[in-house]
Amino acid sequence: MPKKKSIGKLTDEAATLLQLLVRLKAADDNGYVTCVTCGVVKHYKDGMQGGHFRPRGKAATKLMIENVHPQCNACNSFGMKFHGKEAEYTLYMVDMYGKEFVDEMIELSNKPHKWYRPDLEDLIKDFKAQIKEQEKRVIG
Repeated sequence: MPKKKSIGKLTDEAATLLQLLVRLKAADDNGYVTCVTCGVVKHYKDGMQGGHFRPRGKAATKLMIENVHPQCNACNSFGMKFHGKEAEYTLYMVDMYGKEFVDEMIELSNKPHKWYRPDLEDLIKDFKAQIKEQEKRVIG
């Protein structure tokens, strides 16, 4: 019998799948997606990431689809921390979801959260199914 994955490994797997799903959902039928912070357009497989509004280390919001949006590598890596992209992401979030939701997300992200195996396994299964559907829609 194979060894069960740890909660940490399941959480990371779910996060990776969520980031791919977000890029696919935002992509046009040719696979091109727009960075939410700088507006650059690239193929979802080439130089685009699933950037987190609230840092990925915040367990309560790590796997919330509303917390992850397409970002180019430059904005997501050093841009969020050192080049003011956090402010641009905040403006995007307020425009997309409203200030009240963004405030609630920030508050939620600062609370502890424990993930459980069945919940993570269900999320992984759901994300994989959604990715499969999106891949049928997106060319390339």
